[in-house]
Amino acid sequence: MVISYIISEQEVPVKNILCAFAEPEPGILEELFVYGREHGWQLELCGRRLPPGWTGDGVLTDYLSSGELRGIRNFDRTPVVSRELHPENNVRTVAGDTGAIASMIAEYFIGKGFTRFAAVDAREWPGGSSGFLPDPVKALGIVLAGHGLSFDVCYWKPDLESDELADYGMVMRKLRAFFRRLPKPIALLVPNSRYLAVTYRVLASLRIKVPEEVAILCNTDNSFITENASVPTTRINGELHEVGRKMAELLDRMLRGEAVPPEPVYVAPAAIVPRRSTDVLAVPDVKLATAVSFLLSSYMNFISVADAARAAGISGSMLNRKFRQHLGRPPLRFLLELRMNRIRDLLDGTDLPLPEIAMQTGYGSGMALSLAFKRETGMTPGAYRLSRRMNRPDAGT
Repeated sequence: MVISYIISEQEVPVKNILCAFAEPEPGILEELFVYGREHGWQLELCGRRLPPGWTGDGVLTDYLSSGELRGIRNFDRTPVVSRELHPENNVRTVAGDTGAIASMIAEYFIGKGFTRFAAVDAREWPGGSSGFLPDPVKALGIVLAGHGLSFDVCYWKPDLESDELADYGMVMRKLRAFFRRLPKPIALLVPNSRYLAVTYRVLASLRIKVPEEVAILCNTDNSFITENASVPTTRINGELHEVGRKMAELLDRMLRGEAVPPEPVYVAPAAIVPRRSTDVLAVPDVKLATAVSFLLSSYMNFISVADAARAAGISGSMLNRKFRQHLGRPPLRFLLELRMNRIRDLLDGTDLPLPEIAMQTGYGSGMALSLAFKRETGMTPGAYRLSRRMNRPDAGT
């Protein structure tokens, strides 16, 4: 009986999947390997240099070009899911929703009173045509232009090849010149965690203070890097796990022979996780700054806009006028956005029950939170959590 069981287990066909990642992100890889284990996949991890003559059932990749993937035997007949390639023939795409990311970043900083923005990157990356959304820096520029706000970008090597590394000394020189001329205070987007250390290094060499002069947000889901930066850094949360899960699900459908539509699958982040790098207000009005500071530090409690007005020593109508004049929204909307951002973060990253989340976000009950969340997002908190956490290693614990 035992021998028969072992033989039957060995006869189950294993799918051999190549994971070719130029920038292996822990959140993505965790999802892929868990999904692979649960679905009988054998995953092989490599970087840009593929095993010569590799052959198998499917390929998962991030930023490798089709030319780089041509070393795979029978490439044109092998299902491929990429984070960047244009979807056609045997290739499908799962990408970050840079439009949603850019809107989230813009609203976050505008809510702190910032009117000047900047970003640093090696070059402008492909996107914005053939059905693709632009890269995060370009997407942020589009959103800010819609608000009539200024946006400066430093591309330190516009002709950089995808597999090329820029000279470190040149990068530092370009960044020094860029940061020297920037008006301050300013909100800065670092679109890739690889550039966070050199950004802080250059700012420190120029004695530019973070966050007082430059407030920094990094477009990464990697808390290990941001929490251990020289200044704990505000980041995007929830995107990479979702990207990994969607990539695995899409490849699974292709392996089963489904006719998968060619349209890219876009993944939005869950929330912004605030840290000390953005713990500042760029608000010229002292009374407004007091009210905003009160809301930022107390939104998790059972407080109202009237409490913020009292803290600032002004009437509710005056506070409403100041908010609309300087921040472009009423204070009630500002408070709601703070709470919704935190609720999404807790739903995405914890197993806390709704009553506990309500206690941490200023709602009197789980029911009150649920009604507010559905009114804002069109989904119940439970449906949102399920959509974000399906197949996660910690789901259901």
